[in-house]
Amino acid sequence: MIKNAIKKKFSYMDWRLLIPYIILSGFGILMVYSSSSYRAMTDYNNSEHFFYRQILFAVLGLFGALFVSFLSKRLFKNDKLLHYGLIVLFGILAYLLLWPGTATKGARGWIYIGSFGFQPAEFMKLNLILYLSWFISRHQNHINDNFYEMMKKPLAITAAAILMVFLQPDLGGAAIIAFICLVLFLHSGIKVKYGVMTFGAIGAIYGLIIVVVKAFGSSIPFFQSYQMERITSFIDPFADIQDSGYQVVNSYYALSRGGLFGVGIGESIQKSGYLPEPHTDFILSIVGEELGLMGVAFVLVLFFYMVYRIFKNAIKIKDPFAQLVCIGIGTMFLVQGVINVGGATGLMPLTGVTFPFVSYGGSSLLVSAVSIGLVNNMYINDQISKQPK
Repeated sequence: MIKNAIKKKFSYMDWRLLIPYIILSGFGILMVYSSSSYRAMTDYNNSEHFFYRQILFAVLGLFGALFVSFLSKRLFKNDKLLHYGLIVLFGILAYLLLWPGTATKGARGWIYIGSFGFQPAEFMKLNLILYLSWFISRHQNHINDNFYEMMKKPLAITAAAILMVFLQPDLGGAAIIAFICLVLFLHSGIKVKYGVMTFGAIGAIYGLIIVVVKAFGSSIPFFQSYQMERITSFIDPFADIQDSGYQVVNSYYALSRGGLFGVGIGESIQKSGYLPEPHTDFILSIVGEELGLMGVAFVLVLFFYMVYRIFKNAIKIKDPFAQLVCIGIGTMFLVQGVINVGGATGLMPLTGVTFPFVSYGGSSLLVSAVSIGLVNNMYINDQISKQPK
């Protein structure tokens, strides 16, 4: 019986979503190997250190995506199990976020088990998407009756998550979570006035942050001076090439050197100690140097087609919970991709956000793969529900 159910679900898999995911993950393995070889040899005396780990994470992610794809629809229909399970998971992740973890790239949000580290903030994104999707879908018909009274619990949970991630400090992660939650709230069917008030509040907070940063700079608690400089240095990175603008300027060099078709796989100069984090935050810059504009275009077309496919599924799916999950995951990928590309091209501040599926990173790759599995699961169950019985 279970075998037949899996066969049936396999026949409804959304391959137009899965194939871009698999291609991007495979391409990511290749580019992590190329971009990290110098750093791996320097730090670990093994040029394949990050390469083998990326393969491991990619394989685990693929199995995770397939496992989640075949989960029973009844699991997501069990209100008590889903509600309390997600609340417990939120509590565990909150505890891990508040734990004084190991600092990496200035942020404390890394928990290490042996030589493997993971970021609770990555898992918090998906946990919030599932929780808010569950809450909104169960209360959508009455959400405008008493908006603030009804939404005070999810709003409090969202604010707490953003604050904990922000204080790591992980500015990029906090921004991604804020955008995800904003889109889900706006899709909940709230009245226009509540939407306007929400946008106004976010705009006011953003303006306040800019004012505080300009007025107090590095004297703000929890932050180092270089983190403050990142917020404003993107405006004119050439003003301080040796310090705050160093990463962006070297990203420009990598992209300009690559031209249209690149200098060839493995031939990057900027990855040889000039461009910090070439296998994570700036992997697209190395793609641009080694494979040129055509290589970057290949990655972006595949990635944004995948995001488009997720949103298209959200529009077609009838179940409110499944629809909200797809919208939340699509927003997560879209915002993360835009922030990473914006940072590498100097159009946005650098926040340490990786590019989904391509950059090195176990936590990011696993969460992204499971997210794809969730979207695929919602699509499969929706297709099955539409079939004549």
